[in-house]
Amino acid sequence: GEGTSLSSTAAEKSPGAYFLPEFALSPQGSFLEDTTGEQVLTYRYDDQTSRNARSDEDKDSNWDAWGDWSDCSRTCGGGASYSLRRCLIGRNCEGQNIRYKTCSNHDCPPDAEDFRAQQCSAYNDVQYQGRYYEWLPRYNDPTAPCALKCHAKGQNLVVELAPKVLDGTRCNTDSLDMCISGICQAVGCDRKLGSNAKEDNCGVCAGDGATCRLVRGQSKSNVSPEKREENVIAVPLGSRSVRITVKGPAHLFIESKTLQGSKGEHSFNSPGVFVIENTTVELQRGSERQTFKIPGPLMADFIFKTRYTAAKESVVQFFFYQPISHQWRQTDFFPCTVTCGGGYQLNSAECVDIRLKRVVPDHYCHYYPENVKPKPKLKECSMDPCPSSDGFKEIMPYDHFQPLPRWEHNPWTACSVSCGGGIQRRSFVCVEESMHGEILQVEEWKCMYAPKPKVMQTCNLFDCPKWIAMEWSQCTVTCGRGLRYRVVLCINHRGQHVGGCNPQLKLHIKEECIIPIPCYKPKEKSPVEAKLPWLKQAQELEETRIATEEPMFIPEPWSACSTTCGPGVQVREVKCRVLLTFTQAETELPEEECDGPALPTERPCLLEPCGESPASREPAVAVSLQEKDSEMTYDWEYAGFTPCTATCLGGRQEAIAVCLHIQTQQTVNDSLCDVVHRPPAMSQACNMEPCPPRWHTGSWGPCSATCGVGIQTREVYCVHPGESPSPPEECREEKPHALQACNQFDCPPSWHIEEWQQCSRTCGGGTQNRRVTCRQLLTDGSFLNLSDELCQGPKASSHKSCARTDCPPHLTMGDWSKCSVTCGVGTQRRKQVCQRLTAKGRRVPLGETMCSHLPEAPLLRLCQMPVCRSKYGTSTKLGEQGPQILGVQRVYIQTREEKRINLTIGSRAYLLPNTSVIIRCPVRRFQKSLIQWEKDGHCLQSSKRLAITKSGSLKIHSLAAPNIGTYQCIAGSAKETAVLKLIGTDNRLIAPPALSGHLTEYPGLDHNEANNLGATWRKMRQRWSTKNELSLDDGQVNNQPLLRALLGPCSNSAGNADSWELQNKQFEAAVKQGAYSMDTAQFDELIRNMSQLMETGEVSDDLASQVIYHLVAELAKAPWRGVLEEAPPAAPLRGETGSAPQSSNAKDSGKLTFKQKGPVLLRQSQPTPISFNETVNARIGDTVYITRRTQVINILCELVTPGEATFMWTKDGALLQPSAKVILDGMGKIQIQKPTKKEQGIYGCSVANHLGSDVESSSVLYAEAPVILSIERNIPRPGHNHLSVVAGGIVEAPLRANVTIQCPVKGIPQPNITWLKKGGSLSDNISLLFNGSLLLQNVSLENEGTYVCTAINALGKAKATAVLHLLGKCQTLVLQVLPVICTEYDLPFWELGNWTHCSATCGHLGARVQRPQCVMANGQEVSESFCDHLQKPLAGYQPCNVRDCPSRWTVSAWSQCSVSCGEGFRNRQVTCKRTRANGTVQVMSPRACAPKDRPLKRRPCAGHPCVQGAVEPGSQCPRRCLGHAVRMQQAPVICQLHNSSDSDCDDHRRPSLKRNCSSEACDTCWRTGPWRPCTAACGRGFQSRKVDCVHTRSCKPVAERHCVSRKKPASWQYCLGPSCDRDCTDTTHYCTVVKHLHLCSLDLYKQRCCQSCQEG
Repeated sequence: GEGTSLSSTAAEKSPGAYFLPEFALSPQGSFLEDTTGEQVLTYRYDDQTSRNARSDEDKDSNWDAWGDWSDCSRTCGGGASYSLRRCLIGRNCEGQNIRYKTCSNHDCPPDAEDFRAQQCSAYNDVQYQGRYYEWLPRYNDPTAPCALKCHAKGQNLVVELAPKVLDGTRCNTDSLDMCISGICQAVGCDRKLGSNAKEDNCGVCAGDGATCRLVRGQSKSNVSPEKREENVIAVPLGSRSVRITVKGPAHLFIESKTLQGSKGEHSFNSPGVFVIENTTVELQRGSERQTFKIPGPLMADFIFKTRYTAAKESVVQFFFYQPISHQWRQTDFFPCTVTCGGGYQLNSAECVDIRLKRVVPDHYCHYYPENVKPKPKLKECSMDPCPSSDGFKEIMPYDHFQPLPRWEHNPWTACSVSCGGGIQRRSFVCVEESMHGEILQVEEWKCMYAPKPKVMQTCNLFDCPKWIAMEWSQCTVTCGRGLRYRVVLCINHRGQHVGGCNPQLKLHIKEECIIPIPCYKPKEKSPVEAKLPWLKQAQELEETRIATEEPMFIPEPWSACSTTCGPGVQVREVKCRVLLTFTQAETELPEEECDGPALPTERPCLLEPCGESPASREPAVAVSLQEKDSEMTYDWEYAGFTPCTATCLGGRQEAIAVCLHIQTQQTVNDSLCDVVHRPPAMSQACNMEPCPPRWHTGSWGPCSATCGVGIQTREVYCVHPGESPSPPEECREEKPHALQACNQFDCPPSWHIEEWQQCSRTCGGGTQNRRVTCRQLLTDGSFLNLSDELCQGPKASSHKSCARTDCPPHLTMGDWSKCSVTCGVGTQRRKQVCQRLTAKGRRVPLGETMCSHLPEAPLLRLCQMPVCRSKYGTSTKLGEQGPQILGVQRVYIQTREEKRINLTIGSRAYLLPNTSVIIRCPVRRFQKSLIQWEKDGHCLQSSKRLAITKSGSLKIHSLAAPNIGTYQCIAGSAKETAVLKLIGTDNRLIAPPALSGHLTEYPGLDHNEANNLGATWRKMRQRWSTKNELSLDDGQVNNQPLLRALLGPCSNSAGNADSWELQNKQFEAAVKQGAYSMDTAQFDELIRNMSQLMETGEVSDDLASQVIYHLVAELAKAPWRGVLEEAPPAAPLRGETGSAPQSSNAKDSGKLTFKQKGPVLLRQSQPTPISFNETVNARIGDTVYITRRTQVINILCELVTPGEATFMWTKDGALLQPSAKVILDGMGKIQIQKPTKKEQGIYGCSVANHLGSDVESSSVLYAEAPVILSIERNIPRPGHNHLSVVAGGIVEAPLRANVTIQCPVKGIPQPNITWLKKGGSLSDNISLLFNGSLLLQNVSLENEGTYVCTAINALGKAKATAVLHLLGKCQTLVLQVLPVICTEYDLPFWELGNWTHCSATCGHLGARVQRPQCVMANGQEVSESFCDHLQKPLAGYQPCNVRDCPSRWTVSAWSQCSVSCGEGFRNRQVTCKRTRANGTVQVMSPRACAPKDRPLKRRPCAGHPCVQGAVEPGSQCPRRCLGHAVRMQQAPVICQLHNSSDSDCDDHRRPSLKRNCSSEACDTCWRTGPWRPCTAACGRGFQSRKVDCVHTRSCKPVAERHCVSRKKPASWQYCLGPSCDRDCTDTTHYCTVVKHLHLCSLDLYKQRCCQSCQEG
């Protein structure tokens, strides 16, 4: 709409009552031009078409939508803007028709005039009471803050020129509150109307005061005439609320320093407000008190100083908020540790100077206690699976399989000073331990998750030695002027007399003293004339020098004086010498090798003066001169005290006076000092404290041993000096030992006899063994095993007989008879014999009544001979021209309701009621219309619900209980069956009407337990273990339809590959959706197990059906990958096979899956192995095993497709309650901490949403090693021909018997059972039953021997043996071979043999073994199989040669070749190490190992010849490999069947259309891509690039393992962007506009237009 100025009259006439904003009206006598540049704002209303859309909140009200915001009332300094709306029903709307907001909140330029002043000056050209005035604003009027009150300049006149100031005018000068419509409205520091936000003490709007710290305190000003100025306190840039007060005469002034480095000094003599470095400073003065107040923030660093004015103490008090100018900032994440397969990446924290915006060393941030360094974050990365992996990788915390990198530090450097406080430093490197235990240095960022240890510390903080003066002595005279002396010593911080003090600072030891008593002495004669000074003989006692490891000057002795009287010269040689430590010999070096001044090589000497004339005067002159010279050159000094005469209770020590050369301060002979002036003897008391308690020791007692090593003891106690006892802690000295070793020499060899071991039998004659060895006790407490001849005296016996009592009667089983049939399933019988084992080991037959109380073993069992029928269930062979039924061995299980199911004869089906079924019977060489059907042996006729089609198929409408049964298709002489079962609503099979009570045969299995697969299976296993064998007659076998159906026409369910392929082509293709099917090969193990159970009569047909169903139902909860897949829809109901579509993958053909619409849980595709990690991560559906190492179990319950869903957890069917041990995560995860057996159970996870639900469970079991429940007993001769025994004893069986050896085992996970025969292989007549038992059918002589059952799981293995002896051979064969064993029953026994040699010559791993041997009573060793019926004793084990090894060279693995092609080198580490007796390995100096044996550290290596051609920088590939395609050879393929098209050929056998034409398959190289841009716009950052392993010929990427022989180029590197402190430049071409609009005060524009804004 058009902008229109509205007057008040226009407003009244306009409809809808527009309310005008106050600042739209000009003052009366309007001034239209604004000289300050502020615009006069008028309201412009818009027409209806340009209105904004009405907001949601107004749509139900009577208001129109709000209009646009008006222009701001000010361009800077905070103005107001408004928006209007119109009432649509006249004037009766509730609420306001105007709303306001703040705008233009940036500060005005410093030279801009005040807004209130502008409004006052607007009236300068408007007459007031007939005169013109210059109006100035009146601020802070408490009564009317929003009225425009002005006072006339130079007049005492204040006038309210307008009732309201313009909107946006500040109410007061000291707040942001603004006047709007004449009312003072609150404005917070966030510049929002009505906001209560306030700046905190740090100047942060709505802050919490965390970015600054309060500094307060006081200090004395130590200024003086000597020290005129002193720094009091430094207040840094940015500080606020500064208040510095000095009380006293000292003058306070400021020294400033800006960030740009300019300095200034500011001193003020009078109070007032001043501006220093753009900072307002107020100075207040009083009498002897001055205060600086600065609201802040400071724009420079201020150092407050005091200056001396008067000799009176001054105190300075200070108070301010100091900004925390250094703060931690988290860095970006460092590159991932791996490129795929799951790794980790870390970030770090760096210390940033807020003012300079740059990174500084960490200690700047540690200065502020408020600064807590953020912990580095660690996150997973590169989670995509690596190429050629299985696509699943368990992600575990990094430190569970490899330790995290860590800091390793070097030793501290020497302290920078020896005393008085210095610093020492150390350096750090980041190291990582590889999988092989090698320690490697890595980049520092990898360790940034842990705080970097200190790199600098203070040291030698104790005070340096200093001169300490003792008390002055008495004056040396009793009258007049004399001397007094004192002792001055250099004392360290411990109070000890040491060297090291500065000689120039030494206090004087003597001074004059005056006794105020006059002395009366005759006047002395004046001194005579002295001789020349060099006549004095000044023989200094030179210190004797000895050569050391440092080169030094060593003088030879002085020669004799060159004259006998008068002045002469003495000479000597001075040589530079050094001591060689290795040979302890001195050698001479060139002079330049010695530091320091060379010693003099000649000196004057005077033996005696030559004869001169006035002899009488000369001695006096010489003496006088000597005295005077001596006084000038030498003087006495105290050099400390003698040791104290007592250590406690007070002693004395004398001061030691020595003669010193005054210049050199070296001690010389006392004769050179004047004896007369020697200081007096001085002494002092010392060690005055009472004597402390001391340790009293008694005499040593007798030795506890005569050899080896013994112990002596003595009494040690603390006593006072008066011999009274004292507590041990009062004795400060180290306590003397109360024990010592004695008689430390080797003992002579002696016999060592151990305890008897357990008897090998409980009855029937056994043996007991013990170890008797010759040993020597050594001085280190260990035993040395020696040969028997070294021990004195006879050796004690090592075995004896035991258990010489008859055994109770027991039953021995005979051989099984021949099978009653030649094909199919028959029976076998056997006999049993009652026997007893006598005390002498003989077997005696007894009457049957003696064994009547014993449990009888089965005497009848099933036997299975080769099948009687051919592969396809016909009575004719395949080659014969008789009828043939093409049956299919399949198991069908229906899981959802369907109208119709198609089956093929030979199948077994578990179907839902009311389903219609068609059973097809495909035949060859037989007319289909003549096919007949039977059910349970009764002929079937077409009826209302049952019909036989023309093609021979059987149709059953709406299945019900009477339809359950076995159906037989009859085509002439060929027959084939199909079994139909119905599944009830409770997932249990519906019983047929005649068999409704069938399950009651199993009283131990109730209705609820039968629902649970685990319970059913356990009951079956239990019965198997307890009942051994069940025998069935032929009739029972025939009544087992499950057995007959599951075994099918082929006992060998796997068949050969060709037959399976043939069968696959004949499988039913049109299987209705919703039914699961498995072919016989996949059900092989299950069917075999079921068959075995049913053979022994332990499982009924119904129970077996239930187990099969429940097993599949459990699996059907998940979409079976690789087992069950979705089939196409069924073909139309016809009497012919639907054509199966060709599958591209033979493995997947004929399988089913199904898809759910609701949430689907992610399941493990393969069974998970047992994990021995401390943390076990599992997915729901896995079985989790608790081991001793398990600390934490995590079970994840995740969705295949993430989405909204509700999770619920159960344990053993009950809702899982969280506890301290079991922690629930609502997002589908539980954690079990420190699990025990109590945490075992079935943990279920169910997930549900509005589309559906899914459920899965995981068993948590306590892992146990296998245990075989073997029975160590002999099985006597049986009375019939089937024998069933438990492994662990001797089995005696007749020839041609059947023997079942059971190996009952328990363990979690279920152990795997294997059998082997010692010294041979298992024969063809031996088969392994599914429960782990071994079945030997029709045993012959070749079956005799020892059979070993081994049970293995992840926690260990167990073994049990059974020895099979055949009876009835002694008279024929055995009498000739082993007459003793067969006739006398003289049994062998176990005995430990001789010790083996030690396995090591040194170290901690040496051991020797004493192995058991099977021997006869006469000592002859026989085969171990003869002793297998006895408990084999444990082999003897003994450590040996446990001692330190000599130093040996050890080598690391060779490194990779130094070049990727051509000639290079491989390196390795060669270290001298020594293995200690305790197993630790010590790194030794290379000198400790033999140099001649040192292995090579480097060897040449040659890669393939280097490829010629241009190579990319950093790449190993030819330039042509960048973007090159693969060259392939192609060959056409045609289908060569006669008269056929391509569709008739099997796709699976189609030859490959391509082949790689490179002959050098392994010729690979690393190809590098371009570097990506740096991650940092300025300063230090990272950049990465792609590195691929490619084939050099085809340039096609291949798996990285093909390039492992070459070093991989780096995939990331540090990079340095432009400096973050860039030059001040303009970065946009709008800067002239920015400057013109006064926008430089805004930080954003100031940075973008730095140069323009600075120029302004």
